[in-house]
Amino acid sequence: MKIAIISPGPFSVPPVKGSSVEHDIDEVTKMIDPEHQVTIYTRTCATYPKSAVEENRQFIRFPYNGPKTYLRRIISHIRKRKPDVIMVENRPIYVLTLKRHFPKTPVFVNMHSHVYGSPGMISKDKMKKVVRKASGFFTNSEFLRRHFMKTCKIPAHKIHAVHLGVDVSPYQVAKIHYSIRKIRKEIGLKPEDRVLFYAGRLMRAKGVHVLLKAFKEVCEQDPLARLVIVGGTGYGSNRLNPYVRELKQLAKPLGDKVKFVNFVPSAQMPLYYQVGDIVATPSVWKEAFCRVNLEAMASGKPVITTPRGGIGEVVTHQGSGFLIPPKDWKAELPALWKLLWSAPAIRTEMGKNALMRAKQFSWYATAQGYLEVFEKALKKRKAASPTTEQDLRKTG
Repeated sequence: MKIAIISPGPFSVPPVKGSSVEHDIDEVTKMIDPEHQVTIYTRTCATYPKSAVEENRQFIRFPYNGPKTYLRRIISHIRKRKPDVIMVENRPIYVLTLKRHFPKTPVFVNMHSHVYGSPGMISKDKMKKVVRKASGFFTNSEFLRRHFMKTCKIPAHKIHAVHLGVDVSPYQVAKIHYSIRKIRKEIGLKPEDRVLFYAGRLMRAKGVHVLLKAFKEVCEQDPLARLVIVGGTGYGSNRLNPYVRELKQLAKPLGDKVKFVNFVPSAQMPLYYQVGDIVATPSVWKEAFCRVNLEAMASGKPVITTPRGGIGEVVTHQGSGFLIPPKDWKAELPALWKLLWSAPAIRTEMGKNALMRAKQFSWYATAQGYLEVFEKALKKRKAASPTTEQDLRKTG
């Protein structure tokens, strides 16, 4: 099967500055069986050549100065490649242009969150057309699948929930890496410090303000408690916007108990997770999946998170972590912190459970989920327009 995958455009694949969609494209395509040919369309950047081949994957890169010219160049290349199936990553609006040029080719949309399917990004009328013209949709959680079924009236048979994966190997190898001690020292941590760790963008939807307010209560009962916050305002950005100023203001009374670390590239994150003892993801919005939880669990860390969106499909309450509603964090976090440090066996067992849970999410399983749907679509297309030997003789 020849598969064309179109990345959104603003970031490169593999990602240089982070960006979860591009990270997911890179990881899942590595696991697509070698008999399939995969062409990944992405943007040019200084780090990578304009085109490259890695086993059964070909990267074709075009400049990105907005979606129109980017998509036009991709369409021109697709005409030459003639793929069997096209996958659009997180940009449903691209489907309308693609189907004008390739009306018979199955085109799928992989939705990574609700954002680009919402009226702020695409009109309701255009989204209706996308639903009609697309061969199908993928989501990374059952929660997001149900969201699109309800808001965009996508038929159940046309939208498929396929969980993302994680490769636990680099997160486990990081446990014994010599640089962990150096990173802790650079951050300003002492060997005896007990570290609560946050990784992600610094935005209100991620609930970092909720975490800081709750952590203040933790500090009152535990003088060794430290909070490390890793991330910037965006992928690769460390801008000081109003929300970051608010966070710094909330952290000010806690002095050196709160450590802000700027954006860290995804390749280095396995090392940084080992800085923490427990990982917190205090999301206040309805997360589609929250990959940070999966990475934390792959690192063998208990997770304290919220039950928002699809998070509960990944983290098991009182198994691999705790699911605490945002409004209860101020009251519940100190109690959980006390429990996990007064009974080290519970913390250790939860870390083991977290790793076992993470191993249930593989990129190979994600790839197989996509391929199964693609193959069904191609069989359906073939059945709808069979070409027999007799037909060929008639036209020959």
